[in-house]
Amino acid sequence: MQNTTLDLSLKLAFSKSPVTYGGPVNADQFSILHGFGEVDGSRKLAPGIFVGGSEVLIDEVRMNRLDPSDALFVKGHAAWVAGQLTREISKGVWYPASVSSDLVLRYASASTDEQSDLWSEIMHCMGDEFSTIAQANAGRGDHRMMP
Repeated sequence: MQNTTLDLSLKLAFSKSPVTYGGPVNADQFSILHGFGEVDGSRKLAPGIFVGGSEVLIDEVRMNRLDPSDALFVKGHAAWVAGQLTREISKGVWYPASVSSDLVLRYASASTDEQSDLWSEIMHCMGDEFSTIAQANAGRGDHRMMP
């Protein structure tokens, strides 16, 4: 987690947390995904998946109530203008999926050797044509992981 805008207390508390690439927008900014629950400064993205709340989470790590490896840092994000994402989905550029918090957060706590390609795993879970797309792109892994 070098050369970032993370403050020192956050870096120290979450030094063992994985970091993944979220997109090219605000590429020097980080978001924290976790399943700890809705805390001050966080918001629910999906059942069991929350973003934000780093100030509270630092204290939870210090009190040993949150394992820092259960949090996933996302560097940067993707963004669209109004209607752009809908158009791209209709053209097959993106594939919307409902996934469980267990699947996404398992990716956070996996060791580097155990990490699979989350995108491929989700595509296989969607089945049929999506599984075929994932199979065609097999072996690429998740090269988005940042050092």
